[in-house]
Amino acid sequence: MVGAAREKLILSHPVPRTKLPLRRGREPLYSATRRRARAVAATRMAGLAALAPGSGPDRLVSPDGSVARACLAAALLVAQQVAAKATRDALFLSTYPVTALPLAAGLAAAVSLAGVLAFSRGMGRSSPPVMMRRVLVASGVLLAAEWPLAVAAPRIAAIVVYLHVGVFGATLVSGFWSVVNERFDPYTARHVVGRIGTGASLGGVLGGLLTWRAASVVGVPNMLLAMAALTIGCLVALGSMHRTMRPPAVPPAAAPVTAGLGHALRLIGRETYLRHLATLVGLCALTEAMLDYVLSAAVTTRLTRGAPLMSFFALYHTGVGILALGLQTALARRSLERLGLGGTLAVQPAAVGLACGLAAAVPGLWPSLVLRGTQGVLRNSLFRSAYELLYTPLAPERKRPTKALLDVGADRIGTIAGSAVTMIILWAYPARVTLALIVLVAGLAAAAVVLTRRLQKGYVRALAESLRAGTVHLDPVDVVDQTTRATLADADADPRRPAPAAGEPLPSDPGADTWPDAAAALRSRDPARIRPLLAGEAALAPELVSLVVPLLADDRLFTEAVTALRRVASRCTGQLVDVLLDPQRDPVVRRRVPRVLKAVPTQRAADGLLTALRDERFDVRYRSAQALLRLREQARSVLIPVPDGFAAAERELAQARSTPRGLDHVFALLSLSLPGEPLRVALRAWRTRDPSLRGTALEYLENVLPPAVWAGLWPWLGARPTATGRTLDEMRDDLLRSTASLVEARRSRRPAGGRAE
Repeated sequence: MVGAAREKLILSHPVPRTKLPLRRGREPLYSATRRRARAVAATRMAGLAALAPGSGPDRLVSPDGSVARACLAAALLVAQQVAAKATRDALFLSTYPVTALPLAAGLAAAVSLAGVLAFSRGMGRSSPPVMMRRVLVASGVLLAAEWPLAVAAPRIAAIVVYLHVGVFGATLVSGFWSVVNERFDPYTARHVVGRIGTGASLGGVLGGLLTWRAASVVGVPNMLLAMAALTIGCLVALGSMHRTMRPPAVPPAAAPVTAGLGHALRLIGRETYLRHLATLVGLCALTEAMLDYVLSAAVTTRLTRGAPLMSFFALYHTGVGILALGLQTALARRSLERLGLGGTLAVQPAAVGLACGLAAAVPGLWPSLVLRGTQGVLRNSLFRSAYELLYTPLAPERKRPTKALLDVGADRIGTIAGSAVTMIILWAYPARVTLALIVLVAGLAAAAVVLTRRLQKGYVRALAESLRAGTVHLDPVDVVDQTTRATLADADADPRRPAPAAGEPLPSDPGADTWPDAAAALRSRDPARIRPLLAGEAALAPELVSLVVPLLADDRLFTEAVTALRRVASRCTGQLVDVLLDPQRDPVVRRRVPRVLKAVPTQRAADGLLTALRDERFDVRYRSAQALLRLREQARSVLIPVPDGFAAAERELAQARSTPRGLDHVFALLSLSLPGEPLRVALRAWRTRDPSLRGTALEYLENVLPPAVWAGLWPWLGARPTATGRTLDEMRDDLLRSTASLVEARRSRRPAGGRAE
């Protein structure tokens, strides 16, 4: 089975072939690309699960059981976390009055903040699996030691358990995902992290049900032993997963030197976007701390201490887990696609604000439960999905030192602030504390909604700058949310990346030494020295092409570099195609090479662009298809085999997801094999709201496309056509006549005296 899976994996990443001749003295770069593609396939095979017979490429089965062990470890860990929270709240509220809760929460947050900093330092000195083993052993031993303490001295045990859960909760979850990130390579992780997350969600539900059932059987103190058993089970599962780890097939790059706490604090203080992120996390923690008191105060007035309290909190955490899992599965992706990041982030504070109105108007347990549950469910589903994407614009040197402080540090500071505010209100308004907290939470929710709008603008600005600077590279096929997709399209359409500093050397090429003065000028990154070389009427010497190609990434010299390369492109077509097909080159350079090749109406250029249609990067495939269309319009002598266009479109439909830009790319590929004008009109007609035009477009496409291509395309379009009995010529004529109506509709939507929006 493994051999068949390896063959299938390599065949699914076919190595491009080209008709370009060998260059004298060395083999062409596409031969090296073939070797690299095979090496990448072998590397992925070493970390990927074998493909099950008859399954799709996303259904993976780990040959060594690592994914199953990771799912089991996640389930046991989250089950322990849920049981710990329910036991902690029940034990504390059974021993102390609810007015002591803010002080305990603030103290636990302060101790947890120190613990997280120590854990982060330990992670930097040793590997995540080693640190996780140490922390899990310490947690299990402490839980076992707290059991006799809870029997003999429940008041002391309540405080100890509260601090224990606060310190170990965040560190265990963070450490677990660090182990997962080291166990699986990024390509494999994209396929298996969802399954591990599902295992964690199921573990939360089972942990809540177990705690609810155990509350009436074993009692609150004895749950500490059950929590210790779950911790040891997680330790065993992680240990077995760690033993299956193999050294990577390709040695990893040297890890960068991690900066200290002071450097991270300076980054957060200097950048507005990071400060807004910290403020958002702090506001959420501040709100959660106050809502915890509101719910606990309502519960303690209705339920007796001991087992009833633990049963309630167990059912509460179980319900929150189930609703969060369902909401995450059903609405998270749809919300990101339609509302974008800012809109998805704003859902939680907006819903909390509405629930505050209900709780203020109708006091009691159920309104308080709805208020706290709404906050918990939305934070663990929609808010979490959007929040993690907020780190996309950050380069690794900014993300690594600051993310832990933003995720955990800002959260703990917000919890401390929420506990302090609650204690102040308890002292100032003891009779109306619940109402005062609800009103304050409503105000904080409104502030959070305003902050999400600022974060949306800051995210777009930061992502556009990072994309243009090349510090962040994204595959449009993998982008989920509307905000990132729009920003990525804008950055790709108008890439104005900040230019590198003057004097930064370019990669040298052996042939450039023939012209030392010109080569030195091209390596200088000084536009004043480079522009005269590029703007001259004479064609570049072929020996200098390797130094001019990297200038395509410099926006100060992009126009001059394209013009200069086009003048000599017919003499160095093979060299340009080598750059286009080399996955180790700068992605910005690769996606701009087709702009040069589209001015070379030769079969060699067309063959290279056809090969690039198999590239792993969407932007390279997209630009290559556009260049091929231009070549076909310019030179009828260029041959593009009809099956190649259909095959490229079929590959795109199979490996990508339906996006507006992806659909444009598929229709461009189809235009390589079919008349382009009817296809363009069909796409415009399908995008209108006119049912007749959409039906005509779908019917035309079904009749002109091969069955395999149509079978992959119609799910992207969302509906099957209805047969009308018209001939192909009649459908094509109807589509072409519809162009006038489409143009007229666009004109009617233009604002008076201006252009269409």
